[in-house]
Amino acid sequence: MTYVELLTEPRLDDAYYHSANASRVYGCFLGDSQNYPADREAARAALAVAPWVQQSARINRAFQVQSYTWARDTGVRQFLDLGCGWPHHPVLYDVLDRKFPVVYVDHDPGVTAHLSTELDQGDATTVIRADIMPTASFLTSAPMRTAIDLDRPVAVFLGDVLPWWPDDTVVWQAMSELRAWMPAGSILAITHLSADFAPSTVAALASTYAEHGLAVRPRPCEEIAELFGDFAHQGPGLCATGRWHPEGPYARRPAEHSAAFAGIAVKPTDKRRSA
Repeated sequence: MTYVELLTEPRLDDAYYHSANASRVYGCFLGDSQNYPADREAARAALAVAPWVQQSARINRAFQVQSYTWARDTGVRQFLDLGCGWPHHPVLYDVLDRKFPVVYVDHDPGVTAHLSTELDQGDATTVIRADIMPTASFLTSAPMRTAIDLDRPVAVFLGDVLPWWPDDTVVWQAMSELRAWMPAGSILAITHLSADFAPSTVAALASTYAEHGLAVRPRPCEEIAELFGDFAHQGPGLCATGRWHPEGPYARRPAEHSAAFAGIAVKPTDKRRSA
């Protein structure tokens, strides 16, 4: 396994342990023990205004795992998990052959330290500590060029990551750069919080997170669709997260339990560098 630091600021400081962290709050909903009082307080407050938020986290996680398998079964043999967050089993590597290249990217020093020291990832895995925006900070880095062969398709996963970047301009630019970088035939899988299914409750949830220092930006379906550019949607297209996989455990749950849209799309083979 290869571990690379692309950030220069201190890895851990006092604020890290005393401020709520979106990835760790998400972990609270999944029953993870890797969290601190500020995370648990934010999770409790979120549940108070949106009781379905824990179910939403579980639906999102199920979609991620199913999407790993879906991408693998299409024949893709290299994988990139952006803003991967604290690992929850099964992690991406658990559903892949150990010889397949896997790259995890996250800015959280606790996340990357855990990935690099406590999980048996194998020689084909690369962990990069970097901000995922701007994308150039890691896409053009030497470890990325070593890990990912741009002559072959790659599966890229952004699970519940983009809502935590509220600046639309930054997100649109980053996604355009990412799509342009991806080789033809590559797979892009995204889940994204939306207020479309429960407007007032999601607004209250966003306000509650803000009170705990967490900025979140729910986006409507049409804006989430733009994140995929001209990539060709697979399966049912962009839909409530729990309903993308028709045989999944949450396929019959109300859309508001997902509170998010999910999509899996493929880059056209005749537009290798299009965005």
